[in-house]
Amino acid sequence: MDNLWLLTEERPKPSVISQIIRRYCIDFDDKVIIDEEVKIKPVIENGIFKFLYKVEGLKVSAANDIFIKTVSGNSSFLDFLLFKQINAPIEGSSSDNLIMAIEETKTNDDESRNTGVYQRGSKFVYITSYYQNVKLYMLYNEELDAREYKQPSDTSVFGTNILLTLGVTIVGKDISRWFKPFGSLEELIRFKDNMRKPPAGNVPVTLKKYDDRIEISGRLSNPVCAGNIGHDPNIGALSMISACIRKLGWDKDIVITLHGVTQQYIDHTHGKNKFLYICNILGIKLDGITMPSNVCLPDLYWHYEKHSEKMADILLHIQTTYHGMLCIYENHAGCERGYFRTKSGKLVTLPKKDKNGANLYLPDVILYDEITQCILLVEGKMLSTLEQGVKELDNYDSIEQEFICPEYPNATIMRCVSIFGGTCHSIPHEKVLFYLADDGHIIINHNAPDCIKRCFAETGVRKKVCNNRRVL
Repeated sequence: MDNLWLLTEERPKPSVISQIIRRYCIDFDDKVIIDEEVKIKPVIENGIFKFLYKVEGLKVSAANDIFIKTVSGNSSFLDFLLFKQINAPIEGSSSDNLIMAIEETKTNDDESRNTGVYQRGSKFVYITSYYQNVKLYMLYNEELDAREYKQPSDTSVFGTNILLTLGVTIVGKDISRWFKPFGSLEELIRFKDNMRKPPAGNVPVTLKKYDDRIEISGRLSNPVCAGNIGHDPNIGALSMISACIRKLGWDKDIVITLHGVTQQYIDHTHGKNKFLYICNILGIKLDGITMPSNVCLPDLYWHYEKHSEKMADILLHIQTTYHGMLCIYENHAGCERGYFRTKSGKLVTLPKKDKNGANLYLPDVILYDEITQCILLVEGKMLSTLEQGVKELDNYDSIEQEFICPEYPNATIMRCVSIFGGTCHSIPHEKVLFYLADDGHIIINHNAPDCIKRCFAETGVRKKVCNNRRVL
């Protein structure tokens, strides 16, 4: 019998995995046969991490096991890919059975009008060049306290209606009242015309239909770097709108106006830019710009991740929480930023600045052990950037004083580094708590706190001192 394989760039969350699998059962006529506490367990054999996670507490009738592997996209990548087959998917294979592609967000109207639907929109367009028949999903995973349901903004309705028109299934958000796919090009244009205009000085996104073209105005250049393509919300919005125009039957020109992009920048990209990929897929032109003729999409949509610092800190995060520790903050490289969890369980959005107006520096993960009252601030780095990671440990006074200590006044706080990469046979620095080598073997610092030793007690992981005999 087949297995289910989830490939993701994100730190997999049990709640999200459960949502995805439940949706899989609805759409592929399967059923959940075990639904206990969903947990994710790293596969570690004789001290060697197999770069694989197994889902426990959740099974389906038509598959043996549910596995998770960490990947990275080669450009614009949806958060989760679900395959159903016996063996793990192979990079670039045309015979793998991808059945679902999912984008996950916890952003709602209250947090951002653009990010929730627009900023991620180009991902649904980009994947169609690699997988034409896969089912697409936008999954809303709201982690904050439930809010009173209220009428969504026009922007939310417009963006969600476009996703529905493109065949994207919305999960975790009630669409029965406010949302529906557009039935015609005229309806799309009319809805956009009736939306509230932005403040004076901003370039509005407008649609104008002519006999031979549709013009979409919208700034693509980021004001910080004039002339480039760097305005992510508009990149998503213009990609989605253009894809919707094509879906509704328009086969003539689509031209982006008032974009702010320079010919010099276009020539400098040599065709390697995520929005230029979308332009190539949908046949979009930029007003006043000679479009590059050498746009070539990456050969692979995804590859297995073996070069990111997050490989170690995500493994540490999942292994420790599997054994009862709590994560009270996470900001893994390339992953969605989390909330700070208070001792009472309340989730708080951390500010960008501390109380003195300086940048609030944040580690990759903060772990808390209730038994020993130990808190670990962990900075993830590659072996090549170890010294930088050690220096960054000095930046965490504000997060400790303003958030951790008031909430966890009796805890012992330790700042440390997790390292991925290389072939070390001992801990490479006194501040390194956790080391994951290229081949998967794991070493933890001999002087690690008892909670860490407890979490790795049955894995065969080695405990060693620093190679120069310094202590943590």
